[in-house]
Amino acid sequence: MKRICTESEKALLYKNRKRILEGIYQTASRSRFSHAFIVIFLSVIAMFAGLWGFGYLFHDSKPVMFLGMLICFAVSHSIFHMIFNELRIKRAKKAFMKKETLMINGATLVQIETDGRFLYIEDDFLDEAGKPILLEYPSRLLEISQEDVGKRFLVLYDDDCNFQLVRLNDSLRGLIPDNSSFYTLTGELSEYSRLPHPNMGNLEKDGHELSGHEKEKFANLYANVVQSIIFRSLKTVTITMAVPLTILSILLNFTEDGCALNKTFLIEAAAIIGLLLIPLICKVIGKEILRQQGMNLIHVKEVIFHSYVINSSTITVKVYEWYNGQARLCRYPAGNQVAHDTVYGSVLYKFTKQNGDCFLMNTSPVGKKGN
Repeated sequence: MKRICTESEKALLYKNRKRILEGIYQTASRSRFSHAFIVIFLSVIAMFAGLWGFGYLFHDSKPVMFLGMLICFAVSHSIFHMIFNELRIKRAKKAFMKKETLMINGATLVQIETDGRFLYIEDDFLDEAGKPILLEYPSRLLEISQEDVGKRFLVLYDDDCNFQLVRLNDSLRGLIPDNSSFYTLTGELSEYSRLPHPNMGNLEKDGHELSGHEKEKFANLYANVVQSIIFRSLKTVTITMAVPLTILSILLNFTEDGCALNKTFLIEAAAIIGLLLIPLICKVIGKEILRQQGMNLIHVKEVIFHSYVINSSTITVKVYEWYNGQARLCRYPAGNQVAHDTVYGSVLYKFTKQNGDCFLMNTSPVGKKGN
């Protein structure tokens, strides 16, 4: 049965945070735009370093230098991506275990799927008929094998219903019962309800048309969410731009006709202040425009965030959604209504406009509880 962890149990879990399975973190990693930009930036630096090295070794042979640049970029990109991903997962594990409230429950691994994913049941997570619900883990894990079928795991929840599975060891084994009264399952797997995420069980399956009062409420929420995401994005851009602007100011001082440092720093300060003023102006002028856009919403439905998918030409958002009574993984174009650091499993709103277009949105402004 799900219960709140004591402080001593939280300390024990934090000590054993390496036991958390990493599949959810691997799924979420594709949403991290900031890491992608940093990895590309470092890879470009490595590419130019390789350009210099290959030019020195092969006496400026252009075909060899071009090939060397591509090799340096590809290799360094893979290495930096792996390093940043590992660092991100370590930080995320620490942050999860440091949450003020953690709830614990038991789970049993039921089956390894043909694609490497696995199914598990959670204690006391039952359908209307009192039968356990099969839950799908979102990622393939090399650390899980057929030998783990029937084994017990911890399920940890924070107060936003984000969850993690934790592999047991001797020090954690006493936190949950050794066995589940529902395992071994008595029927075929096809006889049991199946969900891709526990939060799917709490969603309204078909959504509903918006009333006049709801349109007002969601129009205001739409304006606040969009503005909060834009404001934070511009703040990130400002911080990112501050470093190269400072370097440029210093470099200009060393040119033959260079400007004095006090002048270049004044120009830099003016540019940064200008960037900071943009969201403030947008907040004053743009809120009513956004609110009017929000009044065009006619239908709302709750869905579950899976991940961002970023490729060379498009950025889309994948969500779990009820469709004709079945839970499906669907994909929608990414707009500026879903924050880039939205957590796997978060509830999103799917809105339909009067013209039939759909878009996704966080249920609260970024940085506030419920996102």
